Amino acid sequence: MKFILSTTLIIFCILLIVVIRKFNELKNIKFNPPQVLTDKKILTVYYSNGGHTKEVAQNLHSIVGGDIKEVQLNEKYPNNIFKMSKLVREHMKDDYLPNINDVDISNYDIVFVGSPIWNFSISLPIKTFLKNNNFENKTLIPFFTYSGGVNKKNIINEIKDTANTKDTKKSLFMFENGIFLTKEQLIKWLNNIENFVKFED
Repeated sequence: MKFILSTTLIIFCILLIVVIRKFNELKNIKFNPPQVLTDKKILTVYYSNGGHTKEVAQNLHSIVGGDIKEVQLNEKYPNNIFKMSKLVREHMKDDYLPNINDVDISNYDIVFVGSPIWNFSISLPIKTFLKNNNFENKTLIPFFTYSGGVNKKNIINEIKDTANTKDTKKSLFMFENGIFLTKEQLIKWLNNIENFVKFED
């Protein structure tokens, strides 16, 4: 019995070491944006409440280059998740959009926009950002993090309607439990965007 337990413990430790090494390899991977992007001004914009979307945005920025800006609320949501959820549901019901910092996109050609999914919808701060800016002659590329159910088609239509644009590229929906694979998933996503530059990992 002791032999079986010892063997099991050894196997578990070996697997744990392999997983940790793989995680560190993925975490430390560096990518160089292709030269063809140098004539395009790229901006990555995101709102993140729990940190998941922020992590994706930062990894994306490290791949595509350009600038990165965070959407911030002028008046922050409550720290208590239950109070925050209740307030967000009330705001959604009343079609209320919160005030945010000024995030100007006028000098950019390609805008990556990251948002968590709230109650089967894009987050309210990102809605405010989309309504505050003019996406004419710009390429909007959305990405989302979520932990519950999501209707992808509805989300894509919502972001197009809110931004008042049809020029959007293939969206990325990333389940929050898979964040440690962020860069690998991002490369695959970018390579699958139609009429967009190919990235080499």
